[in-house]
Amino acid sequence: MLKKNLTGAAAGVALGLMGSVAGARDLAFAVFVPAASPSVQSIYQPWVDWFNAEAAADDVEITLYAGGTLGRNPLAQAQMVADGVADLALTVPSYTPGVFPDFDMFELPGFANNTREGSLAALELHQEGLLHGYENYYVAAMYTSGAYMIHTREPIESVSNLNGTRLRVAGQIQTAVVEALGGVPQNMSAGEMAENIDRGLIDGAMTDASVARTFRVADVAPNHYDANLGVLVFTIVMNRGVYDSLPDRVKDLLAQSGQFIADRQIESYGPAIETNMQAWEADAAHTLVIPTDAERAEIAARVQPVIDQVAAAATPGLIEAYEAKLEDIRSR
Repeated sequence: MLKKNLTGAAAGVALGLMGSVAGARDLAFAVFVPAASPSVQSIYQPWVDWFNAEAAADDVEITLYAGGTLGRNPLAQAQMVADGVADLALTVPSYTPGVFPDFDMFELPGFANNTREGSLAALELHQEGLLHGYENYYVAAMYTSGAYMIHTREPIESVSNLNGTRLRVAGQIQTAVVEALGGVPQNMSAGEMAENIDRGLIDGAMTDASVARTFRVADVAPNHYDANLGVLVFTIVMNRGVYDSLPDRVKDLLAQSGQFIADRQIESYGPAIETNMQAWEADAAHTLVIPTDAERAEIAARVQPVIDQVAAAATPGLIEAYEAKLEDIRSR
């Protein structure tokens, strides 16, 4: 059912979708990021094009609604799918603290080193039934960002320099990590990072290298501390009732979609991060610090209480399974 409080353009689009949602033929895919973003251009639209070509014989297609057309609030995307406002939606588990505790471990420092490791680990652990929290949905895709690092106005040469540093974070795990490292976490949206750093309201931000470039953080925070501070999980979820109504061949396409999207993320996002890192290293206006083994050991020791907290809230044995999965991925 459509929520009665939808207004304006979103309501008009959603009302026009009522028949298609009921028939589960024209599937509305809600994405809260802009249509011009690299994720839409390199990942979501290519996936939609591939799916539509493959599902044409079954008279099923996906229509992509980017830029928050069906709802701009990133925290409300899963509920939009549950309510039938959209058939599929991009969601971020960490945006709703406490709802998906199994996913908190991906944001822990010292585990996944890059987009490939994080994306394959998340997807495969989900496929093996080890990640819980989305049982009321069909999960079409699961993948991650690159490893988070710290970008600041002033140089950060070691973890001790983080004491008292005001850093933008997103969510409770990043908040706990920054506090453990001596920083002062400041929760705000990605779009607010650069302006607040430029105005001196915060000293820097914790995010990966691609986001730092896309949201202009690197323009105002040219000092980069590559401390491998965890990755962020993204999921594309589908209304369970809509999924159940689809032909088996279309369900097979959805089963293939997770690997399709993870591969596209790895192929496009990973190299973008490497390009940014190389540019910063070659630019005299930037500093790029790689922590020593001793520094990494100190970071690990400081965040161990956060790891213990996450492990206690997650499915028993999940973090150990995550570590084993990462080792397996690195050996391939």
